[in-house]
Amino acid sequence: MLPRPALQRPPPALRRLSLLTLCLVAGALSAAGAAGAGSTIRVPEDAPSLFQAIARAGPGDSILLGPGTYDGGAVVPASKHDLTIRGVDRNRVVLDGRDVRKNGITVHADRVAILNMSAHNFRENAFFWKDADDFRASYLTVWNVEGYGIYTEGSSRGVVDHDYVSGAADAAYYVGECNPCDATIENVVGTLSAVGYSGTNASRVVIRNSRWSSNGAGIVPNTYANEEDPPQERATIVANTVTGSGRVPVPIRTPLAGFFGIGIAVAGGNANEIRDNRVEGSARYGIAVFPTAHRIVFDPSEERRLGPPWRPFGNRVVHNAVSGSGGADLALAAGSGPGNCFSGNDSPTSLPRALQVASCGAQLPVGDSSVAAELTAPVRAMVEATVRRRSPPVYVEMPVPPPQANMPASFSWKPTGGP
Repeated sequence: MLPRPALQRPPPALRRLSLLTLCLVAGALSAAGAAGAGSTIRVPEDAPSLFQAIARAGPGDSILLGPGTYDGGAVVPASKHDLTIRGVDRNRVVLDGRDVRKNGITVHADRVAILNMSAHNFRENAFFWKDADDFRASYLTVWNVEGYGIYTEGSSRGVVDHDYVSGAADAAYYVGECNPCDATIENVVGTLSAVGYSGTNASRVVIRNSRWSSNGAGIVPNTYANEEDPPQERATIVANTVTGSGRVPVPIRTPLAGFFGIGIAVAGGNANEIRDNRVEGSARYGIAVFPTAHRIVFDPSEERRLGPPWRPFGNRVVHNAVSGSGGADLALAAGSGPGNCFSGNDSPTSLPRALQVASCGAQLPVGDSSVAAELTAPVRAMVEATVRRRSPPVYVEMPVPPPQANMPASFSWKPTGGP
């Protein structure tokens, strides 16, 4: 987790569903093919709380949460691998952090799936996998958290799909500090958050067929030496819709605040493929590639001791439709490394002006000095300037999202993810 600037707090609560829905989903669970052939522990019928259900569960078991509001703060230890935690109704199985608890569910075990429920008002993260491979996060709704909505760190071979995250003060989704990650994010929504997707030092992540709207910044793979496994590299960002980045007030508790107003930002990353995306209405740049500082520091005295910047190289930005950007639709910063190619994009404006080439085998242009000056300033200065200019709302002030579609009864998941 990158160091974060400080922010604030406050509260909410929730409701109930029918026994019929519980029966239907419970019946579908056995047909859905979870990780093992273990038993199903129902809450509250078999165990009165999620904490006690986890304590009782063995590898391969399933926990089925009935309608209601749960405290959160549950931890799945490494010994409870191959576990499925599933709600009977996405909108009525709710973890409420009450702006006091740090995390909704924290997972330290491999092959754990969390499915079909909601979480809100946690001081850090709603759903958190730490050093836990083969993870699955499906049909989850998250709103108003001070950190991340769905957060995986040091965890590989996962799938994040059909989720909706709103009002995250850091990032709606995070996959990071893994090499290779071999993770997939698809068919998700990230909105009204400081950053839609942040991936620090994340290698081989696929982000596709998703919607990123009205975030401070949209999709931001990034490199910093604060965390393990730098640099970030080999992400595939394809067929996403990114709209209105930097256009509306969002909570801010992220060191990436200096990149607000960018739809897709490659911040110090290498060999990424960005293609067939639609990026509209970004406040500054639609798609930008630029260097980052060696590491993030907030103490000005440490800036003199930073290592060399991470210079992005070998990134391909091809066949995207980018329009309505406040600064330029496409941008490459001076000081970037070699081999960054912009070709075949439907994009009226760019910096430098001759950024696009006929093909990626052609002579590639040098980056723009004004883009570099704007995006490679000291991190602390960029964050402070963004907060001062925007006067951001507190995360608890963001709106509650509308009800979301439940996981289909026919849905099945496999414990091994990956692109």
